[in-house]
Amino acid sequence: MTSFEFPSDRAARTTLLTGDSPDHRTRFWELSDHLAYPDIRSIVADYINTTISDPANTHRHGWTVTALPVAESAANQRRLLALACGAVETLYVTEFTNDEDDSIELEMTVNTAIHDGYSDTQLDVATELVTAARGTHPSHDVWTWRIDIGALLTDEVAIDFEIEDDVFDDLAYALNSKAMSEGPPETTDHSDDLAYDLLAEAYRQLRDAE
Repeated sequence: MTSFEFPSDRAARTTLLTGDSPDHRTRFWELSDHLAYPDIRSIVADYINTTISDPANTHRHGWTVTALPVAESAANQRRLLALACGAVETLYVTEFTNDEDDSIELEMTVNTAIHDGYSDTQLDVATELVTAARGTHPSHDVWTWRIDIGALLTDEVAIDFEIEDDVFDDLAYALNSKAMSEGPPETTDHSDDLAYDLLAEAYRQLRDAE
């Protein structure tokens, strides 16, 4: 049984800022404080709903998510979130900052399976809001998409993927399912807090759509 001792002076109490918390938890708290987090959560939750089977029970065992993953990057960019299915990083969100005007841009990178019969030329997509090309994953043939997140959040701009939305979702689902069936993901940096928040949002989206 755990026992606690508390200071008699309320001002001396330990707070979330002064106490010890696991690194993966504080990174989630920092991410959740980001101005764009509600929008990122909505987009990634929709991705989970449409491309991952039984996400509540495959989470951690089949797919993982990391808040503010540590990765080498240029000084003006950082990853905010990364999702992996099995050993394949299938989605990540990158923030680009402009020091001159303090603006930020958000880009979502998604790896999907490759469309059957498509040549490398057909895999190349280049529009103002979306680019895609054959990816370079060491163990899987992937189609790597880079998408302007801001464009996903407005009804004023039509995003042209050059394939149907259902086809995109089918290709993402195919890669995710294959990767999860091949083996468990690395869980060292997995954030349960972020996963539960994304699953709660995914649940709300499904209920709202009924």
